[in-house]
Amino acid sequence: MQKTLFLTVSQSSLLNEFLRLELAKEFDGQEVSNSKVRRLIFSQNVWVSASAGGDFFLCKNPAFKLKKNAQVKLLLDPEKFFYQKENKDIKFELDESRVLYQDDAIIVVNKPPHFPSEPTFVQDRDNLKAAVIRYLHKKIGLEKNPPYCGVVHRLDRDTSGAILFSKQRAANASLFNAFDSSSFKSANEERGAKKIYLALCSCSKEAAQNSGLKNGKKEFSVQNYLGRISAKSEAAKWGLVPQEKGGKFAQTDFKILEEKNGLVLVQAILLTGRTHQIRVHLSQQGLPILGDQLYGGKSADRIFLHALSLSLPHPIDGRKLFFEAPLPPEFEEAFSYQLR
Repeated sequence: MQKTLFLTVSQSSLLNEFLRLELAKEFDGQEVSNSKVRRLIFSQNVWVSASAGGDFFLCKNPAFKLKKNAQVKLLLDPEKFFYQKENKDIKFELDESRVLYQDDAIIVVNKPPHFPSEPTFVQDRDNLKAAVIRYLHKKIGLEKNPPYCGVVHRLDRDTSGAILFSKQRAANASLFNAFDSSSFKSANEERGAKKIYLALCSCSKEAAQNSGLKNGKKEFSVQNYLGRISAKSEAAKWGLVPQEKGGKFAQTDFKILEEKNGLVLVQAILLTGRTHQIRVHLSQQGLPILGDQLYGGKSADRIFLHALSLSLPHPIDGRKLFFEAPLPPEFEEAFSYQLR
């Protein structure tokens, strides 16, 4: 049940820090993370008054500076606020079988699904960057300091496949340029990184007709502007947003590889690198990815999106590199498709 709380500021502090401490007191020492407090503020449930009896104004800035004797009003449902969603991440330790390539400058890993690429707001949540550091640290010896590992690009938690990390800061500038998504890169452009994905999609007869699959249409391109369409307090979801309202240009080239039993295996080449780009573009075409319920896909054990290959110039010597991550067995089990 939603409650309205009125709190008085005893000493100057930032809004998010004040709420985190006061809510822990209010609810008998329950742990209150900064990320939860920020979501509470962003969801427009916090008001501030300069003094007792003064007018309240809606405050959406976690770093707002509160002065002594200021009043804070907030609405929250304690049961929902303190609810801890079950963490379904897998336990994962990187070993040689998952390393696609490494040298002094970079390491390329075959990421499993159900595992974050990098640290999140949740404290102590394991992630692939941490696993890479543990792996490299073990290689150089436990008596030395943990090695450097730089995040260059990322894959969604449930996306598997090829992902690259830098092993030295000197490589970062070249790598960031190769993966730069701020400008459009054609499929034939040699100087950037080229990423090819495979997606297993569910497809109704109506959707197949609308997308042109039944008319022999095997290749198509989607170009539009994408941005976040969900509230900050809700699960992050992207969709069509006009350029003048902050939407960023996105293009993906698609190729239908095979159709069977209501499923479609699709190759996707990213020409830009927007959040959830492939997932959104396929959903817009009536081809939501199997397991991607956020964008209309059928329920499954994972989101069936796999970063199949990655090519780019080496950040130090410029030689062309190509890496391929084997197709996970669950793709073959779901579709009985052998990669040729």
